[in-house]
Amino acid sequence: MMLHQLTWQEICRMIPKRKTDAQKGDFGRLLCITGSRNMPGACLLSTQAALRGGAGLVTVATAPENPMRLAAAAPEAMWLSLETDENGFLTNSRRNREQLETQLRRANGVLLGCGLGVTDETRQLVRWVLENAACPVVLDADGLNCAVSCIELSRRTGTNWILTPHPGEMARLTGQTIPQIQGNRAETASRFAAAYPVTLALKGAGTLVAQGERLAQNPTGNPGMSRGGSGDVLAGLIVAFAAQGLSSWDAACAGVYLHGLAGDCAAAALSQQAMLPRDLLAYLPQVLAKLEQER
Repeated sequence: MMLHQLTWQEICRMIPKRKTDAQKGDFGRLLCITGSRNMPGACLLSTQAALRGGAGLVTVATAPENPMRLAAAAPEAMWLSLETDENGFLTNSRRNREQLETQLRRANGVLLGCGLGVTDETRQLVRWVLENAACPVVLDADGLNCAVSCIELSRRTGTNWILTPHPGEMARLTGQTIPQIQGNRAETASRFAAAYPVTLALKGAGTLVAQGERLAQNPTGNPGMSRGGSGDVLAGLIVAFAAQGLSSWDAACAGVYLHGLAGDCAAAALSQQAMLPRDLLAYLPQVLAKLEQER
């Protein structure tokens, strides 16, 4: 399999211009199932990234404490409170499934996992969502960790799944060690994409995107992005593109490239040492404005 390096010109072609008579429904309905009681930050970062990425309508299904905490920081989103257990993790209750079923029928994209936590209940909930979603699903963080036990589902329903593991999560998905994965990242990504009908974005220096016989490497990004929360921003950006109608391949490639470019802008202004994942959100508009000017 040939390794292709993504280019700016290629990314510009992936994201279409907005029509002058467009309305919010043209840019997708997005459902984000994210955030437990004790992990609201992942929920907020991914939601803000999805909004910055241009999704038309964003609904966030999360622990009941989070809307009051987070809505002021993301007033453009709609918030749906789900039932949790005594530790603040989402449950696979009938009420939760009934609420999510309505949203899933209308969704053009689903983000599953940021700050979700890993319990028997969240594993069951993740499996139920994957069985019932009829649109692209981005699996990140605990969504991936929960899906380890049901990854075989992808052979039936996973054509539009986009997986965004870091090396530790990839180790759990494959049964390999982190050194084995890092020692041969391209082969690991290629083999996984050949085995499962998904799009894989294996994060790290030179993030790899793999799908079937295709393999691409991202040239943007820097070590300052190696902080908790950066992946939440990436997941929100990718799912926003998928909800707007980009193919899973294009959504993943555009997401990792523009996410890394925003990180490079943040590092240039703030230093790799001091930049934070929230700064990626601050520089995304600059990056997307350049893209709109040069298309």
